[in-house]
Amino acid sequence: MQCEELRINVSGYTLAAKQWGDATKPALLALHGWLDNAATYDLIAPHLADYRVIALDFAGHGYSEHLPEGMRYHMLDNVDDVVGVADALGLESFVLMGHSMGAGISSLLAGAFPERIQKLVLIEGIGTHTTTADRAAEVLRKAVLDMKKEGITQKPVYNSVADAIAARMQALGGISEAASTTLCSRGLTETKGGYTWRSDPRVKMNSAIRLTDDMIDSYLKNLTMPVLLISGNHSFFAASDVMQNRAKKVASLTHVALDGNHHLHLEPATYEPVLKEIQKFVS
Repeated sequence: MQCEELRINVSGYTLAAKQWGDATKPALLALHGWLDNAATYDLIAPHLADYRVIALDFAGHGYSEHLPEGMRYHMLDNVDDVVGVADALGLESFVLMGHSMGAGISSLLAGAFPERIQKLVLIEGIGTHTTTADRAAEVLRKAVLDMKKEGITQKPVYNSVADAIAARMQALGGISEAASTTLCSRGLTETKGGYTWRSDPRVKMNSAIRLTDDMIDSYLKNLTMPVLLISGNHSFFAASDVMQNRAKKVASLTHVALDGNHHLHLEPATYEPVLKEIQKFVS
């Protein structure tokens, strides 16, 4: 299935996306993980032939614009961006899919706007990182000090694309060279002395505020649409009691554990079972 590039203006800045399928088909919005990009769905999206699949680059990732100097990234702002993209494309309701951070953002969006989400696919994530209420002041302090650090916006420079691919393979849980190459195809840019990341270094900064577990529960209990949760048996998710307990709070959720790591949907050796579960769920 042919892929094309989209550029969508949302709130005064431009977000990039990859689109498979034509506009006459039902829409499926796909959200990537932290420091990844829309290429994370390169293996899956072409096979979802019944849908118009739109894989977004979040602000500060891939080909999307970075926020203005002096601003920090808040995960909740991504909900505004995804709703803005849907509105700009005329999507009143759609299927939503997310991986890792994208799954967390999808959980929040679907909980806040359940009437707009036909079905929800979560890969290796449900809800977001939380902090107890008594640590709120500490969280804000770290975020403010982060912003003041010298060199916070500096990025590493690699001599070659191969060096960058090798570095990306050390991502959370580790990924294969093939998966890293896919992400780097959209995540690298040439610079003086070699190659560096397109992503904004500020996305690594501490959040100024985090939700509590009770707040996450409120979103999860509002997921009234059918939900498919896919996890990898060899990822940190498999050993997470927090994630397993969250899954139990969604009445309409089906949890499928498959062979693979945190990026099981992107790994050539493990993506096909993931694809089959998604196809069965959204058909």
